[in-house]
Amino acid sequence: MLSRRNMLCALSTAAVPPPAPPPARVLVPAYFAPHVRPGLWERISDPRLRCVVLNVASGPGANPDPVYVRAARRVTARGGTLAAYVDVSYGRREAGLVLADLKKYRRWYGVNDVFFDQVPSEAEGVAYMRGLVDRARVAGARLTVFNHGTHPDPAYLDLADVLVTFEGPVTRYAAAEPPAWALAADSARLCHLVYGCRSEDMEVVAALARRRNAGVRYITDRAGANPYDGLPSYFARLVGG
Repeated sequence: MLSRRNMLCALSTAAVPPPAPPPARVLVPAYFAPHVRPGLWERISDPRLRCVVLNVASGPGANPDPVYVRAARRVTARGGTLAAYVDVSYGRREAGLVLADLKKYRRWYGVNDVFFDQVPSEAEGVAYMRGLVDRARVAGARLTVFNHGTHPDPAYLDLADVLVTFEGPVTRYAAAEPPAWALAADSARLCHLVYGCRSEDMEVVAALARRRNAGVRYITDRAGANPYDGLPSYFARLVGG
């Protein structure tokens, strides 16, 4: 693991931001409850965000939650995009259970778009994910996000709208060089999720994300078992307002 000094040196050497870069599209993993952090849900009801990931209980939960129903309606009423959190366990989860989760999100929360988590990265998983995406799109999904957490086989670009090709702490980010296909792809289709990033380092990390062709991202100073249980202290800067 890099020391903070070495990490910053590597980041700043590798990433010189271009002049007046366009604002990033921000994807927010909102893994915090509206009744616990209502003020944060007010802040993410923002149409400038690429999407907000709705995660009730590592999925839709056992029953509809009226607090989440109200929060979801607020986001969409203001022009925001919600994506349903669905875990596929790297292709090991039975497809019927995944589809049942998608149906619950639609019926209970009015959410058709989907954020598939723990998506396989190998070519062998493409057929499994193709089946899920086809069903999701038939049911009304306009946005599908795959969270691989690493660079997958490029065949997945044919399936999803956005691929999360990095998820991890900032101390690992300097060494996470993308393959050629990722540098050549449409940047709006690649997302990086970086946590544990101090406020004073945020611009440097954002510059490296631009260099690595990630047009969608989420950078946070939070860390621990769930770095997405709140918003970064610099959320306004991240969004651009």
